Amino acid sequence: MLTTLVPDFQAGCLESLDELELGIAWSALADPLVRARVERARELFPRARQLDVPLPDRVGSVFMREVAEVHWDLSCEHAVRYGENVRVKIERCLTVTDGELEEGLRAREAYRARCLERLERVDLLLTPTTPFVAPFADADELTIRDAAIRFTYPFNVLGWPALALPCGPAENGLPASVQLAGRAGDDALVLAAGELLERAASRRPDQS
Repeated sequence: MLTTLVPDFQAGCLESLDELELGIAWSALADPLVRARVERARELFPRARQLDVPLPDRVGSVFMREVAEVHWDLSCEHAVRYGENVRVKIERCLTVTDGELEEGLRAREAYRARCLERLERVDLLLTPTTPFVAPFADADELTIRDAAIRFTYPFNVLGWPALALPCGPAENGLPASVQLAGRAGDDALVLAAGELLERAASRRPDQS
């Protein structure tokens, strides 16, 4: 798919997960069974170690301004056609000031520098994709949204590639998900590692 989307994309090739230096982050912040599944996935990487990787702070204004710019005309002309959960978020985005945007841009650059420093000696980072399994259908999306995107949002902020893969049943018998992420431009490495991880996990007999 990426080869089709990016004409000059070159797929990566890994012979073994042994080739990778892997960092692990944020699993302690996940629900117990999600954390256990992520830790089991981590065991498939012979060279893995825990890293103290920060979560982003004060960068939301950048994303919010982008949302406001995309939806400004549409939200003004078709406000009643937006669902309540989407409309409320767009209204919040429209209130971001230029000063808040500039602060967010500075915070984003500082966050990128900190993450590059922490990941200096590893090839990829492994984290939970979300801290919990899929919520009940009647869950209030506005209430759980910040928690749901807690581990995916950082890579949107950084502009880094990330791949989510199922890693076995967790709370309520629902599947947990593990996330592999790399630095900007590491798309081929992330995909190659994800393919090997998926193969290795499928050969392990304890996924039920």
